[in-house]
Amino acid sequence: MSNKLFDQWGGIMKVRLQGARPEKIVNMALARGIFLWDVKKEKDFMTFRIRSSGYEALKSLADENAYDMEVLDRRGLPFMKSAIKRRMAFLGGALGFILALYILSSFVWFISVEGNDRINDKEILDTARRYGVYQGAAKWNFSRNDAEEAILREIKDLSYIKIDIRGVKAHIEVVEKVIPGEEINGPCHLIASQDGVIEEIIVLDGQARVKEGDTVAKGDVLVSGLVIPEINPYMPPEANQNLDPYLVRARGIVKARVWFEGYGECSLYQEKRVLTGSKEHRIYFKTPWNEFKIFGDDKTGFALYQSSEKTNTINTPWGAFELLRIVLQEERVEKKQYTEAEARKVAEKKALEILQKKLDKSESINNPRIEVLSAPSESVLRVKAAVEIIREITEAKPIKEGENGNKSL
Repeated sequence: MSNKLFDQWGGIMKVRLQGARPEKIVNMALARGIFLWDVKKEKDFMTFRIRSSGYEALKSLADENAYDMEVLDRRGLPFMKSAIKRRMAFLGGALGFILALYILSSFVWFISVEGNDRINDKEILDTARRYGVYQGAAKWNFSRNDAEEAILREIKDLSYIKIDIRGVKAHIEVVEKVIPGEEINGPCHLIASQDGVIEEIIVLDGQARVKEGDTVAKGDVLVSGLVIPEINPYMPPEANQNLDPYLVRARGIVKARVWFEGYGECSLYQEKRVLTGSKEHRIYFKTPWNEFKIFGDDKTGFALYQSSEKTNTINTPWGAFELLRIVLQEERVEKKQYTEAEARKVAEKKALEILQKKLDKSESINNPRIEVLSAPSESVLRVKAAVEIIREITEAKPIKEGENGNKSL
């Protein structure tokens, strides 16, 4: 065991000795005290193991007698040291990289906001910054609970906030307060919210200003909140005295037939750019001092293409570091010619899609009226789609008191 440890400490080598009668060199080496073992004889060469300390002496004997020597294997601490020295720079770089990743992972580099509608991202991010949550912030410099409570106190329209830290990314999830719509409790009129023809009117409180079949425009008074009492001929004269107008909160249901239109067109001859499936990728790394190309060529082999970019940015005290990914997707021009029937079908579909967007979710298109607007000689076929819908069109409008003390719209 001790000899094996000594051999590993000093280093051992496996050598091939080639030439006529190689045992001659082996005998000369043994006579000079050079220790050889694991000796094996082949046709015209011999292999054996030797300590690294005796290799140079054996090499001199072989050279003096015109024998060739080749080292087949090296083992032991001396050779491990040299390998470690050769890889020291690599190991140092790897350790430095791991250390840098560990340090960078202790900071927040990306922040996202989710759940906000009325409140813009900038207001939330600016408020979070004041309480320690920002790009480049050290995780140990802020408390998530304290930041959440402070942001809720400062932004009154928020009812809930959660800051989730995962790795180098901070995700801010918010819920906005639901603000109830303003309810009119005082006197008001019911006015038309859009043009239409009255189909049905039911007055619950107030005085009707229109009847079935009337055409109304947006803003016209449908049910007045200013009630003017009518004289009843069947009542005694004293009962019809002091019939002054009075104000109420008009209530009722008014349904009207309204019209909606949608427009669509389709060219009889079309050129469309479609993707071929071929892609080119480019990756760049930008620092505050320079820009480096990591992957891809500056010139593209595509005649037509569309480009998309994705950038990951890390803001540091030394400036912004960016990893830019660019994807080029090859396109080709595809030509297509439509018949008049095919073009009309495409145009009608577009017109009906636009028309449906103008309707409420509960309303559907039934029996639309389709009209071709273009002439037969035109290269573009144009279509208009129209539909009639019966819907509630009332909208409350408060009655304001005029400067002269009278009540007015």
